Amino acid sequence: MTKDFQKLTYIVDDNLADTLHWLTLHQDSFDAFHYDVISKELTVHHANGIDQIRVGDYLNASYGILITAHNFAQ
Repeated sequence: MTKDFQKLTYIVDDNLADTLHWLTLHQDSFDAFHYDVISKELTVHHANGIDQIRVGDYLNASYGILITAHNFAQ
């Protein structure tokens, strides 16, 4: 199954490169992102604050700002 990176929604998986690719195509929905190589944590700075992005999270850029929904079941 191929991923559609142009879609306004995305579910984060364990492939960091795909998540970064999706984020770069939706740069108008956030201010900055940071990846800490040592802790392997991806954080995104956006209008609603700062979110740590984890595997299983649902990202939505539909409204011009990044909205994240965490999947706490994992």
